[in-house]
Amino acid sequence: MSTDAIKTIQTLLIGFVLVISSCSSLTSTEQDQKRSELDAMAAEAITRLIEQDPSLKAKIDAAPGYGVGNMKLTKVPIVGGGGGEGVMIEKNTQNRYYFNITRADLGGGVGARGFKILFIFKTQEIVDAWKTGTWKSMAGAEASAGTASAEGAAGGDGFSMHILSEAGASATATARVMRVKLNKELTNN
Repeated sequence: MSTDAIKTIQTLLIGFVLVISSCSSLTSTEQDQKRSELDAMAAEAITRLIEQDPSLKAKIDAAPGYGVGNMKLTKVPIVGGGGGEGVMIEKNTQNRYYFNITRADLGGGVGARGFKILFIFKTQEIVDAWKTGTWKSMAGAEASAGTASAEGAAGGDGFSMHILSEAGASATATARVMRVKLNKELTNN
């Protein structure tokens, strides 16, 4: 390959990367709109979860923080994965931290579904871990059909987890890992 051809390819690749990276940035107006959408999603999910289980209100009120994510999950017989986005509220500062969450599953099960997930943190250390993007693995069993669900993994050390099913169906018994990463483009703190 000639030197000119290599330079042309390099120029095209650099141009492609610049176009892609410029497309991924949100304008200030788009950031505000995205934050509003996530805040509204979280408020609605919490309202619906408290309607189903009124004791959650006291748990949220007593917690140092909580997070709500909008998730999608697909599971085939051995592996599965999903992701979503959401907002975490640190109660003592009222700061909001917007995040992306990924989930990987290994184990039995099949299905696809969408759901909201509420994490209620019992310790400030867990709140701080979310702000830095660290998370622990969990194992559990789940069953879901439409808007009815049963979640066998109710949380772990320092947090509880509550599911609000929306659509789809799945049944799984898996080891799962969730990773939370701060969305710096949306978080102003």
